[in-house]
Amino acid sequence: MRLYPLNATQEDMLQAADPETLETSYCINAYVEISKEKCSVDEMAHACQTVLDTIEYTHVHLVRQDGKVMICEDFDMPNHVHWYEMTDEEWEKGKASIIKPFRMLEEACLRLNVLSTETKSIMLFEYNHLFFDGISIKGVLNAVEDVMAGKPIEDPGDITALWNMEEISSYDTKAYQRAQQATCDKFRGLRYTDICRKTDNPMGQTLYACYLLSYDRLKHIRLNSGALTEVQQHKMMTTICVAAYAIALGQMAGTTDVMFMITNHGRIDKRLNLKVLGNFLKSMSLCINTDPEQSVAELIGQTRIALFGMMRTIGYPWTHMVRDLQLTPEEQVGTEMNFSGSDIYEYLTIRGNDYPTFHIEMPVSDMHLFLVVQIREEGLTFNVEGSEALYTQEQLYTMARLTGEYALQLIGDQSKKIKEILISPGLSKEHF
Repeated sequence: MRLYPLNATQEDMLQAADPETLETSYCINAYVEISKEKCSVDEMAHACQTVLDTIEYTHVHLVRQDGKVMICEDFDMPNHVHWYEMTDEEWEKGKASIIKPFRMLEEACLRLNVLSTETKSIMLFEYNHLFFDGISIKGVLNAVEDVMAGKPIEDPGDITALWNMEEISSYDTKAYQRAQQATCDKFRGLRYTDICRKTDNPMGQTLYACYLLSYDRLKHIRLNSGALTEVQQHKMMTTICVAAYAIALGQMAGTTDVMFMITNHGRIDKRLNLKVLGNFLKSMSLCINTDPEQSVAELIGQTRIALFGMMRTIGYPWTHMVRDLQLTPEEQVGTEMNFSGSDIYEYLTIRGNDYPTFHIEMPVSDMHLFLVVQIREEGLTFNVEGSEALYTQEQLYTMARLTGEYALQLIGDQSKKIKEILISPGLSKEHF
């Protein structure tokens, strides 16, 4: 059994749990559908159980020790594949009712489920976001792929325990102090930009919107064209999409100076390989000026500097900035975006075929606007979600559309001024 402390990000996520029971709905749920002709439910279940029996981190949970909450890895915490049988119709209508909150003191915080319908073998995975993020789930999927391919798997160990302790021990270092000073100087007195309604109760039905920027419209910058390496292309598109999001947010909020959150999975970092499990998602804050009189090149350059500038201060956790700047809960929330590559968690590959994952959104949420850009075979998708108590459906559709269209415009003539590419924000759902 291994016990170790939570890092700053995990401590922040823990605030969403019930303080007594530590039950939380802060989880992400996704599923993969495969035709029964391609994969039987029995072999899928066997692969999933083999992974759970082999990888200790899939038994991770929380314990209280001397009044302090600690992370615990322990094979004595059981974790078994859950089986369901239902019709195709029952699955389509009832998939959201299967998922449930995690009892972090009482159960392992990853659930692997297999479902059998008349035509499909389905793997549904529920993961507590305090422990797992996109790349760590990709590690689980890779292990399932290996078992199905007849390859032996080994317990890769949990590098998160090492990172957590290294992060905590870094708080007294000069590097931490430099990052603290630079961050606080930059963000003191600023507030996150948001377009939400003001309300005392942010809980509401989860609203969702998606806008596709197809490769037919991206022929001049096809991501796998060979002009750049894949890593270079992803870096370039990350900068472009962040800049596009900044323009859209500023236009929707009626300001040229925007401040928002961005998540960094660190997927290019050599330490983060697909066999590593654990939560290493980091949140950063960006300040971007979207003055319409500046050129596209100036905006992209400014965005690149902001991104790399904050990467240098990532050793200073966002939760510490909130504490040191004495931000109230109302001042701590705002919009957030993330650029997710195709090699993160979107696909399960079985016998040479890629099967995409589909997310099940939690029906009720207090989430502020969150946009994720994903690379798919058909193009880039701009996925937005948020609470109905905070946003209208039209706001989310418009935010998705504007970000996608601005990304397309920013790839073009970089001598243009921003005002030349601005698009009317008004657009109703039937246009999607």
